[in-house]
Amino acid sequence: MNCKSIIIRNFTVFFGIFFLQFILFFPLGFLGDFHLKATHFIFGDFTQFLLEHLLDKKNKRIDYSSDSWSMLALIIILLVTSATFILMIKKRWTKHFLLITEYVCVIYISLILIKYGIDKIFKTQFPEPESNILFTRFGNLDKDILFWSTIGTSKMYNIITGSIEILSGILLLFKRTQFLGLLFAMICFSQILMINISFDISVKFFSVILLLMNVFLLRKNGWKLILKIITLPKKTFLDKNSILPYKTFINIVVLGIVLVKIVMPYFIKEENKNSEQLTGVYEITSHESPYKYLFFHQDQYLIFMEKSSEKMASFHYYISFDNQIILEDYQHNISKHSFVRNDKYGTIVFSFNRQIIDAKPIHYQNMNALQDRFHVLVD
Repeated sequence: MNCKSIIIRNFTVFFGIFFLQFILFFPLGFLGDFHLKATHFIFGDFTQFLLEHLLDKKNKRIDYSSDSWSMLALIIILLVTSATFILMIKKRWTKHFLLITEYVCVIYISLILIKYGIDKIFKTQFPEPESNILFTRFGNLDKDILFWSTIGTSKMYNIITGSIEILSGILLLFKRTQFLGLLFAMICFSQILMINISFDISVKFFSVILLLMNVFLLRKNGWKLILKIITLPKKTFLDKNSILPYKTFINIVVLGIVLVKIVMPYFIKEENKNSEQLTGVYEITSHESPYKYLFFHQDQYLIFMEKSSEKMASFHYYISFDNQIILEDYQHNISKHSFVRNDKYGTIVFSFNRQIIDAKPIHYQNMNALQDRFHVLVD
């Protein structure tokens, strides 16, 4: 056995040992307390020592849940023990060990997919938002809660994604459809990981390990088959010079026109955005006014929010050359109002419905939903 084969074999066995240990010792809440108690009994002292003495952290959570310091400590311990156990797996045992590992990993991934697929269909993973969430303003919600709540409002989305996950899990259980099930699972786990990272949802570690486990199961033969599936023929009918002698030139022209058509609206929108100074939210300081906020939408809409009911009234607007704001409602009724803006403080004063409205700008960019936060660890 050459050096390259030895390295590949050791890496494969290392990941196989790690995934087996992870399946055995990472507690899954839906399997009951035994999993957690066994993990804490075996690794509790080790994780406590690692956190307090090496990582200088308090072990606030002892449930080893994803993205917690206790889970990070557990993963470090499992990586160290996996490197140690490589020496115990002799060469002649490798094939049988990997077959057992693959079988356990397939069952585990299938269980996870079917479990969370059922949870989606019965709306227990993404339930309908509670009343406190519904009465919380969009901008005050954190991104993870915002995503969870939005998905919970769509029964159809949950049924579709849940059905795909259940189908993937079932396909994994049969030898003939196992490869197809792994491809479906790969798509599911990749999407889940992107969502968890993008919306800062605290199951990043768990989703990374599930995706790596899926890659481990595909390995060499699976990737070869994928490459064969996506490889296109080298020669096609349109490659003949007699059919399209200027094919490259035509491709560049067509691609250029399409790109210009796609990108141009973004430049126009950005230019309008830079020239429009009223985009944003204003708090109305006039006590007698029935309105609480004014919103100047980037698409040239002025929106009033009432104090009592928080109902919205929208108008299309533009500012005339003589400092008047011209409003048009959805019935195409047009009205003109005097408009004054203080450039120094950003405040505005204008007449509306026989009253003078004073308003000051609010810096809403600091709201939770607009923050691009990313937490590697939840605690």
